Amino acid sequence: MIHDRLNYSKVSRFRRSLRATDLAEAIDDALNLMESELSSRCAHVLVQGPMYQVMAHAPTLVQCVANLLSNAVKFVAPGVEPRVRLRAEERAGLVRLWVEDNGIGITVEDCGRIFGAVERLHGVERYPGAGIGLTVARHGIERMGGLVGVDSIPGKGSRFWLELPGTG
Repeated sequence: MIHDRLNYSKVSRFRRSLRATDLAEAIDDALNLMESELSSRCAHVLVQGPMYQVMAHAPTLVQCVANLLSNAVKFVAPGVEPRVRLRAEERAGLVRLWVEDNGIGITVEDCGRIFGAVERLHGVERYPGAGIGLTVARHGIERMGGLVGVDSIPGKGSRFWLELPGTG
């Protein structure tokens, strides 16, 4: 929990010096950061190209992607191996990164709540964590001039996305 609060503090304090950042490199860095958790959960992660350049603060982007990955592999039904697909698309000067999973899903009513500070939909005994990962992701992406969101179907999985200005 202390680690999560430190991450929130870092995201809140970074200077808004945005630079052209390779999304593929940020994903690789996030995967390296998450290596132990991905391995322990027997997660299958597929990164589908192409990836693009975005205007971002690279360390914050890496943390945001890692937080989305962590949720994608954590919130699965018992006995289910997590499967996550990352893909990106360009539209109207923006780049949207999708993080799609085969998890437990989220009701429409709860989709707006999950990005709030320490908002938990499930007990810590079943799904451990501080409940701050999505808050950190939302705050970090918004500080970089972007947006985050989710499309989800309970029992079928979720499609989280983050959107940042492209460089082209």
